[in-house]
Amino acid sequence: MKSNDVLKEFKAKNIIIPKELIPWMRSNHAGETGAVWIYKGAKCVFWSKKIYQMALNHEKSEIKHLIIMQHLVGDSERSKLLILWKIMGFLLGFFPSLLGHKTFCITINAVETFVRKHYEEQINYLTGNERYSALLYVLQKCCFDEIAHQKDAEKQIAGLKFSSIARIWFSIVEFGSAVAVKVAKKI
Repeated sequence: MKSNDVLKEFKAKNIIIPKELIPWMRSNHAGETGAVWIYKGAKCVFWSKKIYQMALNHEKSEIKHLIIMQHLVGDSERSKLLILWKIMGFLLGFFPSLLGHKTFCITINAVETFVRKHYEEQINYLTGNERYSALLYVLQKCCFDEIAHQKDAEKQIAGLKFSSIARIWFSIVEFGSAVAVKVAKKI
């Protein structure tokens, strides 16, 4: 996947991020880093074809998002905790996958539910401001992909009864994602 092709696809070549939006963009970069590593972790559970294929498909768009965020967020503005986001992402992909397809899909659904809300908050902030129309387009395109991942995970577990443990796990993942964003905005 070539960076220039991705930047062209997302119309992200000449976007400059204003200072007040740097914390959001830093958290986006950290989040997309973690997302790529979620799927790297999940793919280690190679004996589950369902998990492996889903991880492979989702990872492609997460890599595109990471390319975009690396372009938009300069090295000096990125989270200083990228190694932590990689480790946490890997573990969040690997361990639920060990427990099976249902647990993996619940995890992805929880992560993407949070990510959708996170991107929508930024989209709502930028909507109507012509100065940021190019950035708005990029965020909308990323959000659209994340919603597709959320719906894919939901579809794969549709009709299954959720145990109390599954609901608790969903909440833990969503809460952990929110904490990670708050930290990434600052560090």
